[in-house]
Amino acid sequence: QAMSHSPSPLPSAEKLRLESLGILPVLFPLIGVIGLVSAFVWGLMTNPMQLAFSYLFAFTVGFTICAGALFWTLLHHALDADWSVLMRRILESIASCFPVLLLLFLPVIFLFSRELWHWMTTDLSEDPLLAWKRPFLNEPFFYLRCGFYLLFFSVAGMLYRNLSMRQDLDGDPRITLRLRHTAYGFIPLFVLCLTFAGFDWLMSLDHHWYSTMWGVYLFAGCAQSSMAILILVTNGLVRTGHLKGLFTVEHNHIMGMLLFAFTTFWGYISFSQYFLQWYANIPEETWFFVYRNTGSWYAYSIFLVVGHFFIPFILLLTQPAKRTPWRICATAAWVVLMHCVDIYWIIMPNLQLQQSRHAGHAAATTGFHPHLLDLLALVGVLGVLGHTVLWLLSRGSIFPARDPRLRESLAVTNWL
Repeated sequence: QAMSHSPSPLPSAEKLRLESLGILPVLFPLIGVIGLVSAFVWGLMTNPMQLAFSYLFAFTVGFTICAGALFWTLLHHALDADWSVLMRRILESIASCFPVLLLLFLPVIFLFSRELWHWMTTDLSEDPLLAWKRPFLNEPFFYLRCGFYLLFFSVAGMLYRNLSMRQDLDGDPRITLRLRHTAYGFIPLFVLCLTFAGFDWLMSLDHHWYSTMWGVYLFAGCAQSSMAILILVTNGLVRTGHLKGLFTVEHNHIMGMLLFAFTTFWGYISFSQYFLQWYANIPEETWFFVYRNTGSWYAYSIFLVVGHFFIPFILLLTQPAKRTPWRICATAAWVVLMHCVDIYWIIMPNLQLQQSRHAGHAAATTGFHPHLLDLLALVGVLGVLGHTVLWLLSRGSIFPARDPRLRESLAVTNWL
């Protein structure tokens, strides 16, 4: 439980001092442009299919982190939380990156769609199962859904940030009520959009396979990775002299507990998904795990389970691990890395299956074979998003200076 006392007076708005961030304001756009340009030039000239899957991997990592930030923003308002007010502007800025993600999604649609999704080029007479799914898996409806997902996320992210920043000017408490009431309607829409985006972009890479737990599995990774990013960004700002006297060890403790909670939740959901499909033993379902337990993918899968669940679970068990800045930041960085490992595990085996379909025989390479395009695309996408977040943070106060719950957030005390 969280209890609070009332300090006085309230702090004034604080601007992001870009000069205190060292080379980051230059590094992010630089690696973003270099990563994306080099990936596209090299990939399109030498290996378009590899580029398609590498780029989808990078895009999905960025998308899931931003979706998680939007989830935490909506949840904050729906629950009228006080502890997170101080860090909410960071979440709002990350969640406002969706217009950029919409632009980053255009190459997926115009360059890579037929490389990625086999169902777009499959003859229905040769695949009766796909014929049954055709009312959903057809290109016009697919593109329409993609546009709706990204449009909703973009509108929601920008709406919450813009209204929050407007409150910095006049302190109108009605804005808080408006955002709270809007969150009640946006959360169900968020759940539907995230779930169906996972169906369309990831599950349909192998259109025969399906999982009834796919949406919640993807959500668990979104919430966990975005909380890890929030920990890293907030502590990074504190180290560079921001939020002085405002951010306390109590905030780290609560964020650490939430990171621990969603680490456990991800483990529970991922095991449940595996257990249900193993127990049912339906070939359409089990193929997903059978392939990922073949060759070097087996060792990769074991590493994913140990690294994504057991290691952060153990690291976050004790109270000091959540209250010591360097320890919680190290764990958060590890969680972000393992989220990338998870997304790679979801997407990349389908590259080899697609290569075998195009070749008409088994793929020349099976198992875990990372490619430099994976790294270039990931660095490019994250560089662009990192630059966008810094730019958004620099446009106003780095915390909601006139939010009615700011006083409680500054004095929050965690008794767990």
